[in-house]
Amino acid sequence: MCSLILLSLSVFMFEVCSASICFWNSGCPYNYFATATPYNVVRGDIRDSRIKIKSCEAVSIWGLFRHGKSNPDLDTAKNMKKVIATRHFLETSYINGNCSLCAQDVENLKDWPIDDNLFDKPNSVADEGYKEMLGIGRRLKQAFPKLLEKSKDIQYIIQLFDSNDAVMKDSAKGLMEGLKSGSNLDSLTSLFTDSKWCNKKNNTHDIIESLKYHGSSDYLILKDRIQRRTGINYDLTDEDILSLYNLCRYSSSGFEKKLSPWCAIFTTKDLQALEYMEDLHNYYKDSYGTPKNDILGRIPLADLFGKFEQVKLGKGKRMVAYITQASTLSMAYTALGLFKDKEQLTGAYRNSERQWRSSKITAFSANFIAVLNRCAIDEEEDYNVIFYLNEEPLMSICEDGICSWQEFEEKFKSFTNSSAGCNDF
Repeated sequence: MCSLILLSLSVFMFEVCSASICFWNSGCPYNYFATATPYNVVRGDIRDSRIKIKSCEAVSIWGLFRHGKSNPDLDTAKNMKKVIATRHFLETSYINGNCSLCAQDVENLKDWPIDDNLFDKPNSVADEGYKEMLGIGRRLKQAFPKLLEKSKDIQYIIQLFDSNDAVMKDSAKGLMEGLKSGSNLDSLTSLFTDSKWCNKKNNTHDIIESLKYHGSSDYLILKDRIQRRTGINYDLTDEDILSLYNLCRYSSSGFEKKLSPWCAIFTTKDLQALEYMEDLHNYYKDSYGTPKNDILGRIPLADLFGKFEQVKLGKGKRMVAYITQASTLSMAYTALGLFKDKEQLTGAYRNSERQWRSSKITAFSANFIAVLNRCAIDEEEDYNVIFYLNEEPLMSICEDGICSWQEFEEKFKSFTNSSAGCNDF
């Protein structure tokens, strides 16, 4: 009798555990999607995390801002649209008992409404992306109210990596709206100027390592796991898997804290492997995988030093913001030696403990901000610089996250001499 009770209990526990791993009611789903990670997943809040130093006041802000969440490019959108039909095959697979997804997850996929903007407006800022940038501007203004108060004089410079890029332009408008709290943006269009930085030649190493990873046991197990989980009666290609992944991440929302039902296709291990696949690509394209990437990264850092030196001389601006791409941030981190792993990332092995995580350092609207403070110490004027990554203090550049002017000059002045021209790129 006791054994029967125990058997019944174990069956009951198994059923409860099975239900608890359904995607739709998962309490803590994995939401790190490499460079397509929503900003709200990784951001801090500079109003709470701002480092305040007695007898010091902020006199200038300089920042690199990746554009806000955007729709995929035309080719990516076309491929995503092709695999939407997968949900019908999934439904059939579930009815036939071949799919291991939960009933509610299959139903949510079936009822998923197609967002025409996602496919018909490629390379444009999504509503969430505009809100991301607007929120950053508002929080900066609230954190530094005296510095970013309204002024008749032009005290801000908003520069675009490419003024013809609608994603950059709309992101800049979102940031400015937040900073100016609804001022007339038409009067500020003259501030949106091009940033003429260099472009480098393509590097084949990012493709080579990505291909190696596609042949690794890690990726092949992922592919088999997805095939078995969906139970679809045709073989999913690498392109199919990437497109399904893009449906998952591009139709998720950081503001609503709601992941797309397309994410139900993937386990946490699947998402971690796909995240690494993109990290690997970016590592060789924009970071330590190619030694010369740090040369381009020195260019914005030289600009940072020059802009703060002007402020120190009484000639600078209250704020300088560059609206740019993930590549620019990655190269700047590389020049500074940030997020550097002891061993290079490779396609043969996925380092789950790696420091280079594009989800956390180059997500949508990711930002690298420096704040120059003027201090009065023993009636003498002095300056220091504090760095922030995604609105959280960045502690690794100087001790306790605060650089004295001497430390800042020692670390950054050299970039003005080594940010060479573009002949090698």
